[in-house]
Amino acid sequence: MATDVRIAQAIGTLGCALAASGIATLSIMSIPNIIIPARRPPGATLPFQDTPETPTAHLTHQWLDLYTRGSKIFPGISAVSSLANLYALWTLQNSPTPGPDILGLGSSWSTCYLLAVGVTMSIVPFTLTAMKKTNAKLKAHATRGDAADAEGSESMVVSPQEKAKQAREDSEVLELLQRWSKLNLIRATLPLIGAGIGFYAAVSSWTIP
Repeated sequence: MATDVRIAQAIGTLGCALAASGIATLSIMSIPNIIIPARRPPGATLPFQDTPETPTAHLTHQWLDLYTRGSKIFPGISAVSSLANLYALWTLQNSPTPGPDILGLGSSWSTCYLLAVGVTMSIVPFTLTAMKKTNAKLKAHATRGDAADAEGSESMVVSPQEKAKQAREDSEVLELLQRWSKLNLIRATLPLIGAGIGFYAAVSSWTIP
């Protein structure tokens, strides 16, 4: 097996795994950390059950920073990994087919690598569909006061109706962050599946001279 194919397989598999772990870290560590109260009760292990003492405006600002950074990093990693997998497919297309059909979709390099690319890059449509509503609400809350700040009118009088609306939005923040965390963890499984398929394809190619 040529060295360039090995390198492409390594980039494809490890890149998918890196994207999956990075995305999952946001749900496993980042979100629980930003919603933790100033002082956790002794023995507490699940921050999701606590009530954060951080102002809700700052919570969503922190989330928006995480989201913005992630949107610039993880799709790029997934794209590079997918390109590497497509290169491996192009190189191996005339080689003997991979081993047993453990995927149940037919044993071929096209099946393996196109499936790996498909599930990995599906993080984009998943974000734009399953997570769209939650993302929109969190973004709206995070940027709620931006216009007033820009105009220097942050001290303007707010009507009772607007105050009630803002209070209702504030009360939803914790639930929205928890929901986003769960959806994001589901999203992390997509490149993880891609990594598993890529690893299977790489192992299957070891016997090719």
